[in-house]
Amino acid sequence: MNHVSSALQSARHVLITTHVNPDGDAVGSALGLHHALRSRGIHTTIFLPSSSPVNLKWMPDADMMKVWNGSDEQRAAMATCDVIAVLDLNSVGRLGTLGEAIAASTATIVNIDHHTHPESFATHAWIDTDAPATCSMLAEMIMGWEGAVLTPHAAQCLYVGIMTDTGSFRYPRTTSKIFHLAADLVELGADPVQAYDRVMNANPFQRSLLLGRALAGLRTHYDGKLCTMVVTKEDMRETHCHADDTEGFVQQTLSIDGVTMGIFFLELDDVVKASFRSKGNTYVRDLAATYGGGGHVYAAGARLYGMTIQEAVEHVVAAAATALDGSTSQ
Repeated sequence: MNHVSSALQSARHVLITTHVNPDGDAVGSALGLHHALRSRGIHTTIFLPSSSPVNLKWMPDADMMKVWNGSDEQRAAMATCDVIAVLDLNSVGRLGTLGEAIAASTATIVNIDHHTHPESFATHAWIDTDAPATCSMLAEMIMGWEGAVLTPHAAQCLYVGIMTDTGSFRYPRTTSKIFHLAADLVELGADPVQAYDRVMNANPFQRSLLLGRALAGLRTHYDGKLCTMVVTKEDMRETHCHADDTEGFVQQTLSIDGVTMGIFFLELDDVVKASFRSKGNTYVRDLAATYGGGGHVYAAGARLYGMTIQEAVEHVVAAAATALDGSTSQ
């Protein structure tokens, strides 16, 4: 952590980015670091490889996050950065074309992440696979800096990331340490009521219609141990929704009694996204890796190319048998 922390504190201009299809931990870490650095007089720029979900756009300074399009203006802004902070991802492949621009940059690259099997692409990397969220790592690091840099806005953003990546403090890595850290963030100005309400209870009506369709199509397999959910392009078109609106759908699959693994399939134009969740002694990281994906033992994802949505479901459901037998490593 020391090299990463020193590089950030001594920077003049930091470019902050995170993974494609950013979730609460990704957006929270990007904005949390942004606020902390700005409070120290360090200039920041935030580029994302894709837009953030609607339920995260209320966060302080969310309008500072710009989607990377490779324009001359954006490349000029990147050229003025002496440090690039890559947050909540372990592979430049999850940055899209932005990753190519970062790889060609002469700036110092720091990587802060909690996912397993990280690629070696940064000048300095701080990887903690035991951490429940990148936001928890950032909060601990920033609290160690001299001066009052963890402003109420920074605390709120980091709290959101911890809340979402721990499943509202109910996933296996939710330890007493995380509760203490969350309490510290509340002391510093984070509002847990606002965080939960704005993230979890601000769903557009159309999203509820889409979720209804997805729930109506739930299927169980292997004596009820596996539950699958599917959303097609037609489902999204007829409910006037987008891929971002499916954030969190996969969690519904684990809410059924007896289910130890849930898989959510999302049909996009040229790929099928598979999101994996599990609990108990069932692990999904290796299953996702089979398809070039990755993540955590209980939460992972992959992209399946060259398959129809029906083929993807059949193929992955068949492959899931190994993980359900308990032979997939933790």
